[in-house]
Amino acid sequence: MSLSPLGASRSLAALFTPIKSGGLVDEVCSRIELAIETGLLTAGQRLPNEVELASALGVSAVTTREALSQLRGQGLIRTVRGRSGGSFIADDALPSPQKARQRLASLTRLQISDLNLHYQAIASACAGLAARRATADDVDTLEELAFLPGKDTEDPLAWRMAHSEFVLEIAAAARSARLARELLRIQAELGTLTLLPFGEQAFRVEATRLHHAIATAIGQHDPPTAESLVRELIQNISSWLLNELSSEQLSRKEAAHDTH
Repeated sequence: MSLSPLGASRSLAALFTPIKSGGLVDEVCSRIELAIETGLLTAGQRLPNEVELASALGVSAVTTREALSQLRGQGLIRTVRGRSGGSFIADDALPSPQKARQRLASLTRLQISDLNLHYQAIASACAGLAARRATADDVDTLEELAFLPGKDTEDPLAWRMAHSEFVLEIAAAARSARLARELLRIQAELGTLTLLPFGEQAFRVEATRLHHAIATAIGQHDPPTAESLVRELIQNISSWLLNELSSEQLSRKEAAHDTH
């Protein structure tokens, strides 16, 4: 797979493959929004120019211009004029713990459980294929990403972005474009939610352990173990969110009781 004009990872490059059909402007916007939600595009990052973006996505420059205008209207990007200008991801476009808690409060336990089952199914399928198809270079990349952002930072956004990149790299190693696209879609649907568990040190430590174990299983070409470990990783996220949702619901009930 050739790199996109962004010159970034294979996971991000997968976002900038040609659009086949449908509402082209909406699809361009959706690709950019998805990249922001999954942490592949970060605050201040420069997008390709209109011509480069149009070429990567297989659409006209007019389509990309209209999409960028729509994204500006949503406050997701900002445009700077001049020689060193361009379109950049807006600082306040990124996920935040506040947005994550608002999103969590809007969901039911059943919705979280359904997302968990879907996420497990797609991600474990990617892990199984990666364990069969990964090259030595793929495994090296996974082992590097398994360290996440490192022990020196407690920033949940940095950890969440690194986690997303690790999971998407598994999809890249699986070499299934269809599965990779579906995994990206699920991560976007989860949106900011995964910020919350990465705010806890114990969760970060366990996630790092599982990332290393997954990379090892893929490197040893052991599909059953890789699939099982990925399911465990995702189940941990779901369990944390369900527990947090229960705690917040209880707190709201107690607060409502105190006001009467």
